[in-house]
Amino acid sequence: MKRSKILEERRKRVNPETRERVALSFQIVDRIHEILVKRNLRQKDLAQMLGKSEAEISKWMRGTHNFTIDTVVSIEEALQAPVLQVYHEAATA
Repeated sequence: MKRSKILEERRKRVNPETRERVALSFQIVDRIHEILVKRNLRQKDLAQMLGKSEAEISKWMRGTHNFTIDTVVSIEEALQAPVLQVYHEAATA
């Protein structure tokens, strides 16, 4: 996947300790960006789909937003594509 130059610049500005804590948020943003690019959509389009302001979506897409499960589900529903996958290991008895 081609990464956004803007996102990469933002990622570089995060200090190492925080970078570890927000790695999942960056992955979520990367996935959202990937879906938007594949569908030829912009952040503005996502904002309209979610009934949010462009400024709020822009904040989310900086990579340091603490996404709630509800927010992720709303994004998945709006984009009609999975953003997160949860892996379950088989229980051993």
